[in-house]
Amino acid sequence: MHSRRKGNRRSNTNGLRKSETFEDFYGSHYGERWAALRKALCAPACDRSVLWNKFVKLPFESAMGDVKRVDDALLLQLFSPLGSGEMPPPAIDEFNVKAHYPLDYTTALAVELLGVQQFDLVLDLCAGVGGKSIAISQFLSNSASLTANEQRGDRCARLRRNIKEYVPSNYVPVTVTQRKPETWHDPSTYHRVLVDAPCTGERQLLQHSGKHAVSPLHWSLQACVELSHTQRGLLLRSIETCRPGGRIVYTTCSISPLENDEVVREALKRTRCQVELMHPPVPIGEKTEFGHIVLPDRDNGRGPAYYCVIHKISDKREESEDEDEDEDGNDDDSTSS
Repeated sequence: MHSRRKGNRRSNTNGLRKSETFEDFYGSHYGERWAALRKALCAPACDRSVLWNKFVKLPFESAMGDVKRVDDALLLQLFSPLGSGEMPPPAIDEFNVKAHYPLDYTTALAVELLGVQQFDLVLDLCAGVGGKSIAISQFLSNSASLTANEQRGDRCARLRRNIKEYVPSNYVPVTVTQRKPETWHDPSTYHRVLVDAPCTGERQLLQHSGKHAVSPLHWSLQACVELSHTQRGLLLRSIETCRPGGRIVYTTCSISPLENDEVVREALKRTRCQVELMHPPVPIGEKTEFGHIVLPDRDNGRGPAYYCVIHKISDKREESEDEDEDEDGNDDDSTSS
């Protein structure tokens, strides 16, 4: 269990030099490893896996062709094509339900870590175009419910379409919303909350830059710090929204400590709820202070992906001897980003 540390309210971002370049910042953090990690980030992602949709009414063999299971230990049925070929477009059954959806292994792991049960009420707070929501639906029954939220209009439209094409409404009730996640307010409602927070996405930045240095127009340390404040607000909202006894998974595709462990550190200090970290086994990657990270230089090109799993114990933090006296009157910023 975590409580506030007495007399220390300052974020670890306060001592940063906001003028640092992309290379300076990540080179300083990763040290001698940075050259190999940078090279791996610049390489194209090689994950060609797809999620078999359990709702489709088609024979597996005819719909999927020659494939192999990505990881037998996963509950999600993730497959990749044999050889160097690509998966064909998904077959469609007589009810217009599609057979498979492209889903990389690290995304599947985030959903697995959520530990969804068949009767759960689940919130996918930053659902994007719906890959994680489709994966979550594979665990749910028609007595459960899934709320998939995406603020951006173009992504929300794709999310609605994907849910319609992959998740029959008579199998799993899904509600798609287009709300601002930072102001989400449904206290103690969901058994499971997934927050795939918007992040810097260094792999995309490096691939966009090609052989050139990442432009200050596309990355700055100040912007990274500001984004971490938004991420912290999202995590605090997720903790508030989760029921006592439930689970929150915070995940990003960033390699920045500011957007990963530091976000969790600050959220643990500021939340009004009693929570504890969970450390379920992750088959790839490496441990961090508060979670787990998968990086492409050591995981066959997979990632980046960061995960932190939090168990909510109660809506109110237990008082302890080292609890702060709220000297600055700003214990909880769950209503701001």
